[in-house]
Amino acid sequence: MNRPIAALSLSATLAAGCAGPIASHRVPVMSPSAATLTADLYVPQGAAPFPALILLHGCNGIGRNVLAWAQWLQAEGYAALVLDSFGGRGFTSICGDGSVFGGGPRSSDVFAAARYLATLPGIDQDRIGVIGWSHGGWTVLRAANYEPVYRDVRLRALVAFYPYCGDTASYRGLSPLLMLLGERDDWTPAEACRSLAEAARREGHDVTAVVYAGAHHGFDAAHIRRPVRVTQALRGRGATIAYDPRAHDDSEKRVREFLRRHLMPSSGRER
Repeated sequence: MNRPIAALSLSATLAAGCAGPIASHRVPVMSPSAATLTADLYVPQGAAPFPALILLHGCNGIGRNVLAWAQWLQAEGYAALVLDSFGGRGFTSICGDGSVFGGGPRSSDVFAAARYLATLPGIDQDRIGVIGWSHGGWTVLRAANYEPVYRDVRLRALVAFYPYCGDTASYRGLSPLLMLLGERDDWTPAEACRSLAEAARREGHDVTAVVYAGAHHGFDAAHIRRPVRVTQALRGRGATIAYDPRAHDDSEKRVREFLRRHLMPSSGRER
């Protein structure tokens, strides 16, 4: 079987020792209906194969914070696949009502992207994880509960920034999960996620919830100069997004430690 053109491009880039986003990756998905999604892959410098993260944007599409995290991960030694779940489906923004394309239906993107990454030279198919923001974090949670169904895909680490936890009664995932939450989040309140994490730990799952005092939704979005009221959120009830540098800095430390423990070869993770 011939490799995809994008895979050949990645191989050439790795051989040249370059680092940077590689455009025009195309990820086919079959659920909830057939579509072709686009993605950019950020490749780190160093010796392949690399651990890789699938990055899932929020309800307004790929934001500047997601791209900043892709570059941060690249510098940390990870390949980062920034997946556009909307363009190939004709969406631009669903912030007024996220249920138009909920975390459950979108969760199939995670497994399709993981399968795609596993075909690329220079990517370690045994060290793939997922990070999602807001709607993308909701998608991470729902994907975790479908892990037992997708036996051909093994995710090693899940990170969810301020996800919606209101429709996840229990955690049935196989992968360790880190949730990073804002105490003053009035879009996706932290309490449901904190309760989910506590119940999951009692059942023996590796789930951690970190709640940042005083932080709002979008606390890692450094391009936000002052708090912004998103009037269309929650079907017109509105919600606030605001940058919090202390929460952002600590989230970087937590993500670094979490990924090193579960995705780096020297981490002592279980195989």
